[in-house]
Amino acid sequence: MTMDELQMIATMLDEPPAPDAEAAVRRRLMDGMREPERAARRAWRRPALWSGLGLAATAAAVTGALTLTSGTAPRAPDPGPGAVRPMSAKTVLLTAAEHAEAAPSTGTYWHVRTLTSIPFHGGPRKGGYWGSRLTVGETWTLRDGRSWTGYREAGVRIAPKDEAAWKRDGSPNKAASGHGLFKDKGPGTFLVCDKEMSFTQVQALPAEPAGLLSALKRAMLHNDDGPVPPSAQRTFVAGCLAGLLADVPVAPKVRAAAYRALAATPGVTVTGRTTDERGRTGIGLVVPEGRGGSSTMIIDPDSSLVLSTTVGHGSGGKDVARIILEAGWTDASPKVPALP
Repeated sequence: MTMDELQMIATMLDEPPAPDAEAAVRRRLMDGMREPERAARRAWRRPALWSGLGLAATAAAVTGALTLTSGTAPRAPDPGPGAVRPMSAKTVLLTAAEHAEAAPSTGTYWHVRTLTSIPFHGGPRKGGYWGSRLTVGETWTLRDGRSWTGYREAGVRIAPKDEAAWKRDGSPNKAASGHGLFKDKGPGTFLVCDKEMSFTQVQALPAEPAGLLSALKRAMLHNDDGPVPPSAQRTFVAGCLAGLLADVPVAPKVRAAAYRALAATPGVTVTGRTTDERGRTGIGLVVPEGRGGSSTMIIDPDSSLVLSTTVGHGSGGKDVARIILEAGWTDASPKVPALP
């Protein structure tokens, strides 16, 4: 599942969903893992909705509070005279770009392993309780386009304040254990700006920021889902850049160019050093959306890895999130995912 799909689901969850709507979200989750690079922007590409970054996206550890926050801390007081001022978002992203250039680019499969959390509402429509369903997802893609997708349900997580209501409802989905491994049908492609690209096309993307932005804009204007409104194009392209940071097997220099282009994107801010839900240390970054919302990612600038992403509107614990457990080249063969 891509971050764009997580953004779509977060938008759908602004209000407690009816049972059929919740089922649709669940189906979207499973379809997203079976077709991991196919985004669902068309469902929310409207002028009133932000149409792009979806950095993400993807989830949290099986224990803890319901809301899968970015782990970011509140804004610290302004430093006094002589104090070391925090890094800017630009500095963080440019540092990550330098390390991205040295990332390994050899291996049999492009492999991404994530832990995704999708909020759900249980019990009576008015009242009830909120929880999160957790799913481990993995994809393996060969250079010739053949690909495999695996998943494992990891149970649910309920907010402490809602545990009593959940137990009164019979503790549904407490020990969900569905799992599987599928060989994907048809030639594998990667979604770049809503345009399907082969491995060869992805590898041929420009390795300098201006050229990469031009290529992404062309893909956006001729994508497979139709025109993007002019008012949404800047954030849409920002989402395209974000997708190149973890989900797509671009060359190391292209990933570095994506970081550099994102560093020049207006409105990106840094929240400071933090940890993700797995306890890994990184730097929190926030990218503004439409209607006052934002998407948050935690990156490790020293390795250039995106650790976790969160999308949503921050109300009622309904953020949709993903932890990127692994992303890179591997020689290990596909198998049913294990719990993290």
